[in-house]
Amino acid sequence: MSRSTVLVGLLFVATSGPAHAEGEPVTPASGLHSSAATAQPGNSPPIMGSPVFPPGVYPPGVYPVVPGVVPAPDAVPGQPPTVSPEPRTPGTPLPTEGLTSPFATPTAGGGYQGRSFNEEFDGDFGGTFYRKTLITGTTLQRQQVGTRQQTTIGRDGQITTVTVPVFGNVNVTTTRTVRVPVAGRYSGIQITDNDSARPSDQLYFGYNYYDGLGNSLNPGLGNITQNRETVGFEKTIFGGDASIGMRLPFVQLSGPAGVGNNTVGDLSVLFKYAFINNRETGNILSAGLVITAPTAEAGGQLADGSSVPHSVLFQPWVGFVRTCGRGYVQGISSISVPTDGRDTILLGNSFAVGYWLYRAEPGRFLTGITPTAEVHIRTPLNNRSPDGLEFLQDQVNITSGLHFRFTRSTLSTAVGVPVAGPRPWNVEAIVNFNWRF
Repeated sequence: MSRSTVLVGLLFVATSGPAHAEGEPVTPASGLHSSAATAQPGNSPPIMGSPVFPPGVYPPGVYPVVPGVVPAPDAVPGQPPTVSPEPRTPGTPLPTEGLTSPFATPTAGGGYQGRSFNEEFDGDFGGTFYRKTLITGTTLQRQQVGTRQQTTIGRDGQITTVTVPVFGNVNVTTTRTVRVPVAGRYSGIQITDNDSARPSDQLYFGYNYYDGLGNSLNPGLGNITQNRETVGFEKTIFGGDASIGMRLPFVQLSGPAGVGNNTVGDLSVLFKYAFINNRETGNILSAGLVITAPTAEAGGQLADGSSVPHSVLFQPWVGFVRTCGRGYVQGISSISVPTDGRDTILLGNSFAVGYWLYRAEPGRFLTGITPTAEVHIRTPLNNRSPDGLEFLQDQVNITSGLHFRFTRSTLSTAVGVPVAGPRPWNVEAIVNFNWRF
């Protein structure tokens, strides 16, 4: 007897047995639903990939088919079977529920390597310096405050009138020529500020604190500090091989009189394209462009009376990511080109290494801890003289920190220190938060 004949007989018994009156609805088994789950005598029941039976009624040896599970060995014919997950053969991928990133592909050894190939750079750059004349205070000075007419009569009776000066104590403002940053200029613009060469879907927030900005350039002036908060987003396009994003910094500059200022910084638009985008290994070779628009407020005047330059900045870059088991290396080279010739053309080269000290399967609260170390080399191609109206020295900055990975987010903490003199600042503290969608 053929297998199809047996199946038809079983269906007929199930749908026309004494347990059902004519026209009585048939309730699908658990996990199987149909919009027309009724059976008429002599007709076959609704079929959705497997037979449908009333609760508790299963012909011997026949069980409802539930995708992804198999009947337990102790299943009893005629009763709802106990089902257990199909065992996973070692080396086969894990399920990927809830992961929408095109890079969240399971690896051959299990785990979601696509979301954890590498972390973003933490960053380093604090801005450039401008030569300005600051009013540092007032002092009392004895100066001529006017004149008066003095009349004298000689012995011969001749009258003589002369004009004599009048002196007094006067409050006089004191000034000093200094090299200081300007809030909103060249701040939060680098592709390595809480970013990487990999296109991704993310919202992010960054906080940077700089202590002692320009102290080595202005001895005795007083401490200058900068707080910067940056918000931004990035969205992949072209199947995850490219992305577009925007970021906006908020800058609070504090220091002696004439230095401090709070402003919304310049808005940047970012583009990325990955020429090599290996989703299995995580290796990347990409290029992109950052365009920074002069949206911040005016920066005042320079020492010669001219306005502080405020350019559109074009920053093309190339970068790579190379994974090595639990470790990874990444690098980015960029050049910032201003539209105003008085501004600084800045060459940047950054290199970072990271290692997954701890890594867990998704579902844990904390899924990874990654120590990182970064080297940033900043080379100005102009404005290299400290006596110029704009000045930027060669910089070698070291940034080191820890990245704490959660299911869809990363919290990063880092400290940056310049190691080449004159030091542009004393120390930088960094906190970044990235949420991936």
